[in-house]
Amino acid sequence: MSVRVEDPLAVLIEEYARTRDATVRDEVVLAGMDLVEHIAQRYRFTAEPVEDLVQEGTIGLINAVEMFDPSRGVKFTTYASHAVQGAIQHYLRDKGKLIREPGWLHDLNQRINKTRTRLSHTFGREPTTGEIASELDVSAQQVEDALRTRDVFRVSSLDQPAGDEAESSYSPAERLPARPAEPDAARLPVVDRLAIEEALDGLRQVERQVVYDFFFNDLSKTEIARRLGYSASHVAHLLRRALRQLRDRLLVEERAAVTQRIQALEGQIEHYARRVAEETIKDDLTGLFNRRYLLERLDEELARSRRYSTQLSVVLVEIDGLEAYGVAYGAAEAERALCVAADLLTEAARRIDRIGRYDERRFLLLLPNTGEQATVLCTRIAQMVDAHRFRRELSPATRLRALLGIAVYPDHADQVATLLRAADEALQAARARADSVVLAV
Repeated sequence: MSVRVEDPLAVLIEEYARTRDATVRDEVVLAGMDLVEHIAQRYRFTAEPVEDLVQEGTIGLINAVEMFDPSRGVKFTTYASHAVQGAIQHYLRDKGKLIREPGWLHDLNQRINKTRTRLSHTFGREPTTGEIASELDVSAQQVEDALRTRDVFRVSSLDQPAGDEAESSYSPAERLPARPAEPDAARLPVVDRLAIEEALDGLRQVERQVVYDFFFNDLSKTEIARRLGYSASHVAHLLRRALRQLRDRLLVEERAAVTQRIQALEGQIEHYARRVAEETIKDDLTGLFNRRYLLERLDEELARSRRYSTQLSVVLVEIDGLEAYGVAYGAAEAERALCVAADLLTEAARRIDRIGRYDERRFLLLLPNTGEQATVLCTRIAQMVDAHRFRRELSPATRLRALLGIAVYPDHADQVATLLRAADEALQAARARADSVVLAV
């Protein structure tokens, strides 16, 4: 006789549906992260970072937890799977393109757009490449390379005037004749003519004759039927079958040509990618995200939290004692200690969190979908730094420890500047009270 084992996740979700306890909700979300990561891995070939997919999937999971009704008799994992997959697919649809650009290049282009708009209002004219580069603190060559890649990703619409034709009131689609009275195969490129002739040779004689008479001799189906001694319906059937075969033959060759073209364009993108250095978003010393990129991500995360009514924690982490450590053991050892601290932060953080270097001695952590529970993670970080032996022989005067100040949206602030200010004030309070972790008030 088999014993029915209660699903722990089902127990938790029923408890949350009954109590609406935020702590229970967080336990459900944490328990469902394996499901989110599993679904996100299905889309790992979409050129979007898996971390971003996991983050979007987590939002879908949170929405599923909030909206799930156990009384309907549906398993929560089934319901959550659809919600997670839908959130990821919606994210990919928003960012989808024929040829996908790398995430860092997309971010750089967004920054260029924002800067161009701001400078245009300031100067009253279109800013130069050099002015944009100076404002973004990157080289003019990087800006030019990023702008050049945009044509690679752009796909024109038949309803949009292009090039010199933009001044005309007719779109390309409107300029296309519905059916040319006298098709001229000589106007086609040689390669296309050869492809069409080869595809036509693969048809049966009667099908080839129907195609020639209909498209090249401009005969109606009734006239073709009278000439060949068939009924008009049979001629229509022959024409449909011939066109289907032509389409299939030509599409195979077209797909191969498009594939080669895309591969060539991707190679061109990679060439530009190597020139637009990755350090535009990474810190040279620690390899974490730099301050500029983190502030832009904070703005995006804040907008996402407003849209989905979720919490967002901002944490400032200071490595206290680093200055005395550098005086005692040298600047190189102090930099090495800072890199070790960066590794400890990365090890402690979750996959959906964002970590970067804020200034000389401080790091910035962005914790999506996290409120006061951030104190648990921050306490673990402080303990890991305190327990780490940065050197074999370390005097109490040169001991390193982590101080962490936490601010939560929307509890403590609702703007980027005020969130950072609240986190900084909490950090100052931690230093004054000799506490490791302080939550803003």
